[in-house]
Amino acid sequence: MNNILYIFISHESNIKNIYDRIKHMMNNINNPNYIIVKGGNNINNYDNTTKILSINCNDKYEGLPEKVLKTYKYVVESDIFNKYTHYIKLDDDMVINKIPEYNIIKKLDYIGNVSDVQGNRSWHIGKCSKDNIWNNKPYDGIYVPWCLGGYGYIISRNAINLIKNNSKYKENIYEDLYIAILLNNENIYPINVSNWKTYCISPEHTN
Repeated sequence: MNNILYIFISHESNIKNIYDRIKHMMNNINNPNYIIVKGGNNINNYDNTTKILSINCNDKYEGLPEKVLKTYKYVVESDIFNKYTHYIKLDDDMVINKIPEYNIIKKLDYIGNVSDVQGNRSWHIGKCSKDNIWNNKPYDGIYVPWCLGGYGYIISRNAINLIKNNSKYKENIYEDLYIAILLNNENIYPINVSNWKTYCISPEHTN
């Protein structure tokens, strides 16, 4: 358990709404190994008391690829988090049901609820900043099998170290697919967990 860090991705305007829920949820499962991430900072900064990591990135919807990759880079390069070998990326509304068995995942690099079909190329339209190119532009890039970000997924320190310096996040809009494409280029492919919902669920993706 102590080798896995839970990373809840949020944004500045939503921290007050989700902070207490996440704190109480993690306390209830007796797991202090988590952080909450927001963007919009001028510098990267981690507050050990609140467990809030503030990242120098766009904090809007279109900034998710940048936020997630910069978060990964921060946690693998910071001594504060050097005991963790794996990280669970989660949206800030997710409910933790069960802690993954470390013996099962310790040798795996990338696991979750995997999709191997093309997604909705217009999912992001209307969710981005009005002046951002992605707000009216469908995604026209490639698809590779990827762990669906809305369900959460696990990525290893080893995998992150291979992709952490990529800077093409502004050319991508779907953070989960962006990570999968980067990993695919490194010959790391997602492993599907059929009972993933036993570990965590998203109220937005319960059906």
